[in-house]
Amino acid sequence: MSLLSLDISKCVHTTNKFATCDACVDACPVETIKIHEHQLSFTPSECVGCNGCSAVCPTAAYCLDDFKALNFIFSFLESEENTLSCLGALPCIAGLSVEELLSISLFAQEDIVYNIGPCSECEIAKTNLAIIEDRAEEVNFLLEAMMQNKKVVLKAVDNVNEQEKEEISRRKLLSKDGLKHLVGVKSKFESEVESSDANVKQHTVSAEDIQKIREKKAPDRRSLLSMAMKRAKVPESFHVLDIEDISFISQKELDPATCTSCQMCYRICPTGALSSDTRGTFINFNALACVQCYSCHDVCEPNSLTLKKTFNLEQLFNPSNEMLVKFDIRKCDECNTPFAYKGGEVICARCRIEEEEAKELWGIS
Repeated sequence: MSLLSLDISKCVHTTNKFATCDACVDACPVETIKIHEHQLSFTPSECVGCNGCSAVCPTAAYCLDDFKALNFIFSFLESEENTLSCLGALPCIAGLSVEELLSISLFAQEDIVYNIGPCSECEIAKTNLAIIEDRAEEVNFLLEAMMQNKKVVLKAVDNVNEQEKEEISRRKLLSKDGLKHLVGVKSKFESEVESSDANVKQHTVSAEDIQKIREKKAPDRRSLLSMAMKRAKVPESFHVLDIEDISFISQKELDPATCTSCQMCYRICPTGALSSDTRGTFINFNALACVQCYSCHDVCEPNSLTLKKTFNLEQLFNPSNEMLVKFDIRKCDECNTPFAYKGGEVICARCRIEEEEAKELWGIS
C-alpha cells in the first residue's frame, strides 16, 4: 500500500504564515488533508494513494513512496502506448498534473487517450473524475492555442481483463469506507505507517529543510515541460491567453509607486521566479519558474504585485527574465544602509520610523 509523505521544505505554509494555498485540501478525495494554524496535517492510513495532492500542489510537496511521476512518464513514453489508465503503474490519472499531461502530449507521436472506464466503479472518482475532465479540457485548449496538431481524448476503453478487474476491486478496498469495514487490514496498515503519522503531526522543520528552502528550486515537472516545449513545433505567432485559462504559470506586473521595496516577494518565492541582487536594486521575474502558488501576493501588503490578466504563450517557447521594477539605491544619511530612495530626505524606512517614534516620545510634532 502506498505511503504518502510531505516535504515541508516545499510547502508554502512552512515559510509563509500568510499563505492562502489550499489546493491539496480541495483535491483530496477522502478529505484527510487539513490545514490548521498554517500547518498541514493528514493521516497516512486514510490516504488511498491516488497522488492527487502531489499533482495539484504547485510546489509538488507531496510524494508517494511507490510512485514517481517522472519515472512513470518516461516509462510510458518509451512504451509508445497512447492510453493513460489507472489499471497499471499509474495510481490515478488525476495523479498527474496539467504540466505533466501537457508534456506527455507534446512528446507523444499521436493523440493520448485518458481511460476513464474504471471511474464508473471507483469511489474516489466522485472527486477525481471532475479533476481529470478539467485537466483534459485545459490540455486540449493549450495544445490548440500552441497550434500543435494533437489532442487528448476521454473515453472508456473496453478491454478490461480479470487482472485489471482485481485492480479496480483493490481500489475499492483502499477507499475510506472500505478501510473502516476491514478492521484487520486497517490495523496492519496503521502499524506500518505509525512512525509516518507521528512525523506529520510534529511538522518540525529541520536544518536540512531550511537548506532546501534556500535552494529555491522549481518542481521537476517544470523541467520536463521545458524539455517538451523545446521539441514542440514553434507556431508562427503566439497566442495571448486569459490568465484564468492556464493554471500552472503566470506573468506578473508591479506598481513601482506603491512598492515599498520590502524584499518579501522574492525572499518568499519558493522557486526563484522573483529575484534581485544583493543590494535590492531591482526585482526580476521569470515566468517559466512561476508555479502560481500566490505566496508572493500573500505577503505583499500594499498589493503592488499582481497577476497580469493575460499570459503570452511565447514565455513557454522563448522564456526570458523581465525586470518588473528598478530602484534608485542610496545610502541612508543616518545609518549608511543602502535603501530604495523615493524622494525627500535620504533616510531609510527604519531610521524614519525611529525618528518619528523619538519625536512622539519627546512631544515634538
